[in-house]
Amino acid sequence: MIIRPSIRNNFFTNAHPEGCKITLENQINEAKQQEPFDGPKNVLIIGGSSGYGLASRISLAYGSNANTVNVSFESAPRGKRTGSAGFWNNVFFQHFAKETGNIHKDFLGDAFSPETKELVLNYVKDTFDGLDLIVYSLASGVRKNFNTGETVRSSIKSLGEPVVGTTIDIASMTAYELEVLPASEQEVKDTVYVMGGSDWADWVHTFGEAGVLNQGFKTIAYTYIGGPTTENIYRRGSLGQAKEDLEAHAYQMNQKLQEQYNGEALISSSKAVVSKASVFIPQLPIYCACLFDVMKERKIHETILEHKYRLFKDMVYGEQRIIDNKGRIRLDHLEMDPSVQEDVTNRMEHVTKENLFSLQGTKDFIHEFFQINGFNIDSIDYEADVDIDEYVTKYVPKDLQI
Repeated sequence: MIIRPSIRNNFFTNAHPEGCKITLENQINEAKQQEPFDGPKNVLIIGGSSGYGLASRISLAYGSNANTVNVSFESAPRGKRTGSAGFWNNVFFQHFAKETGNIHKDFLGDAFSPETKELVLNYVKDTFDGLDLIVYSLASGVRKNFNTGETVRSSIKSLGEPVVGTTIDIASMTAYELEVLPASEQEVKDTVYVMGGSDWADWVHTFGEAGVLNQGFKTIAYTYIGGPTTENIYRRGSLGQAKEDLEAHAYQMNQKLQEQYNGEALISSSKAVVSKASVFIPQLPIYCACLFDVMKERKIHETILEHKYRLFKDMVYGEQRIIDNKGRIRLDHLEMDPSVQEDVTNRMEHVTKENLFSLQGTKDFIHEFFQINGFNIDSIDYEADVDIDEYVTKYVPKDLQI
């Protein structure tokens, strides 16, 4: 089949396997250029198929020579469906990571499900002498309540007043105003249930009760704080309520883990990056475009791999932690430097719908958005026929748990 980008409502409905393979290999090559560090040996990653979760997996597998287990909800190729980018990221990670000589396992399933937790737990018990680290990097808009059978959905909404901001339509390459309405009390509760810290705590509790957490065990989840130009929709919105819940669970778990394992539960605030959700948050694409330009001009921009590699090497397992008054690791300190934020804010004031696409930062944002799904890779002929079955036969592990 010919695989061209298929975009519906700013969401890619397909992925190009060869493009995902090249993008994944590029991240691994980045990791190989970094200095190794003394870190965990057995790692479980919840949501390690893309974004910060994938960058964490690569950093730990190549930086500290760790065994990794990943849980992610991805679509395998079927018929005319190409399979999701995350599916191919898992497949090609396993393909390249064979060179490490370590164990790398993927489970495709609902991370919220008790059955998934039990399946992964049994595998860990049978395979390792315990876990040293759990990374929680789940990005889901839906969570099933397995006690009631109800499907709960999160909402990207403001609190109190509507918020209007500009975003990008990727398919038409146009900018438009996006209004986000205030969340109801129930919508806030639902967003906290889906995207807060309760499932993270469930994973840690499940593995702790089973006795498979090693002394010195750590767990970490990722939050985002951001600057003043996005706070009304992000930190002060329904998403922000979920992040506060995530941070509260970290504090609660940290006390228990210190007592039981001399361990830690950590929250790290990451920098703004291009993600599948970026275009659904008003002002965020413009903020990212201006931020990328400012940070690249100042030579402090980091790729997603460099960012997470620095987290584990310097701050989680190193001696260079930057902590704020709430105990959060501030890996975003370069982004949040007052002079950087001032420069970004000034530039955003001069951005219009007409000049937005001429900014280098916007071009970089769109380029990365396409590359997440395997497109816009210079070396690929996107008019060439792709035999999905051949990729499946050649690369998909026989023991992939679906």
